[in-house]
Amino acid sequence: MQNEPEPDKHEWPMMTNPLTKLFKYYGNWRRETFNCPRCGWAGTGSGLDWDDPCGGAATVQCPKCYRGIGVVVFPNFSDTEEAAAQGNEEAIRALPGMQDRIKRFEARNEKFETKKLKCADQLPDLEGDSLEFLWDIADAGGDTYQIIKRGDTEVWRELAFFDNIPRFNEVRELVRNKYGTRFKSLQPTDRSLEWLCGENAGKLDRLSYA
Repeated sequence: MQNEPEPDKHEWPMMTNPLTKLFKYYGNWRRETFNCPRCGWAGTGSGLDWDDPCGGAATVQCPKCYRGIGVVVFPNFSDTEEAAAQGNEEAIRALPGMQDRIKRFEARNEKFETKKLKCADQLPDLEGDSLEFLWDIADAGGDTYQIIKRGDTEVWRELAFFDNIPRFNEVRELVRNKYGTRFKSLQPTDRSLEWLCGENAGKLDRLSYA
């Protein structure tokens, strides 16, 4: 395995190909020499512009022709903790905020696990031979909830998580189990789709409403 570079050495890229280099955020990519295969520009990563970040990384752009010439991967908690332990000042500043976010996430997840829909018996008894439901999203009390409705009547609510089609499928099966053959569909509202699918609208193909 390649040893980690010394602080005064250039970062070995995580992956290279003729067009791009992939670097860890807390690596030495700012001092790495980049070469643009389109216009021939060459220079270090310091001060280069990033394309719009998406997901867990951002593309480093050539300042002359704006071609992508590298990718910087954003740090997770382990990356930040490791870099802070090695004395990286930016990581040291970022670590407390990341620790706070993790604590808030863990507390929220614990609340969700305690109060989420676990069995069909938690759902109310409803009248009607044909039951159609809506899966909606709403903010309340400083948080976001996914809500099951029948018309304007709220049937169930629980904390919402971004990009969570598996939970939609779990809840749909619980609703189906509760109401049997009277259950016809669980239809997401337009405003709930982003929370269900995240940044990939193609995931809508995975949704079955009936």
